[in-house]
Amino acid sequence: MDIRYQTFTAEPPNTLTEEITALHRDIFGGPGHWLEKLNSQESVLIHLALADGHVAGYKIGYRLDGTTFYSWLGGVRPDCRKLGIASELMRRQHEDLKAMGFEIVRTKTMNKWRGMLLLNIQTGFDILETEVDSRGQLKILLEKKL
Repeated sequence: MDIRYQTFTAEPPNTLTEEITALHRDIFGGPGHWLEKLNSQESVLIHLALADGHVAGYKIGYRLDGTTFYSWLGGVRPDCRKLGIASELMRRQHEDLKAMGFEIVRTKTMNKWRGMLLLNIQTGFDILETEVDSRGQLKILLEKKL
């Protein structure tokens, strides 16, 4: 399997956005209306892992303020897990954020996404707080100094 990485600072080509949307729905369920919110944000950063030319993983975020970036969405295709894709996407994102002058990266996850929670903790994120969202789901807010 040939894995290549691409970075976008705006909406990727339509074929890639369709694949991201399909993967997002497969992983998280729901309608997958991520693109509408993304297009309303400033300083967007999208990292993709492409396996044989198709989206195998993604990491999407945007600027919260002058020093803080929000790592918003991410996931890896089930058949591509355990290949280090999530770790590499995160490494690339953090490298680019440092180069862009960001000092802090923030993210949220849930206990049921233990793989992502553990990866965040193992790579230097601290748990700041927990919150209950509008659907009654417990979210874990994490932050890392870059």
